[in-house]
Amino acid sequence: MMTIEDKTPGTPKWVRKLLIPGLIGAVAGFAASTGTLAFLDSGAVGGIGESATVAVLVGMLYALIGLGMGVGVANPRIGARFLNVEDEDELREQKRMLGLSGLAMLLWGAALIALALAAPGGPVPAAVALAIGAGGLVSGSLLSVAVYRACDELMRAVNLEAGALSYGLVLLVAGGWAMLAHLGYAAAPAPLDLLTLLYVLVLLASFIVVGRRGMLAPR
Repeated sequence: MMTIEDKTPGTPKWVRKLLIPGLIGAVAGFAASTGTLAFLDSGAVGGIGESATVAVLVGMLYALIGLGMGVGVANPRIGARFLNVEDEDELREQKRMLGLSGLAMLLWGAALIALALAAPGGPVPAAVALAIGAGGLVSGSLLSVAVYRACDELMRAVNLEAGALSYGLVLLVAGGWAMLAHLGYAAAPAPLDLLTLLYVLVLLASFIVVGRRGMLAPR
């Protein structure tokens, strides 16, 4: 005998895989951004400027993405609910790749935050910020090589395409900014602004490539 529950459709996939995770991410991002801005405005870190504030927020975004991937890998049952994967088994199969990717994102985020909070504007001594920044950038880059080797053929193609698009965006945006600054039509980018811009463009290129391949659709 077929029950009503058997005939009643479950929660639509776009709600489970797109709307709910999106809302969770938005709430987490808003809370992290609000808390970070309140902390920066409190004077506890000194009088950092707008460039450093933006850099800290971008670094926090990288760190949140990395932490989210880490949680998903550590607990596939929970991760399958907010990561765009088929099921828990897919997370287990991609444990090495996703784990290394999450760690790389976390290291890159920490590097940018440390550089943004460097003295004299921030509380982190320049030598310490250099050690954390350089260590995070280099370690994250080395991990990205390991991630590439752990990828299947599709994900390797995605990585290569994202890298090519990143180069094009950097040339267009950063190169265009430098050109306007050289001609006196705009202020020259500060070193931290340039670094933050590179972070944003790389992340943007990754989302464009993944979206273009249909990998952002609910699974």
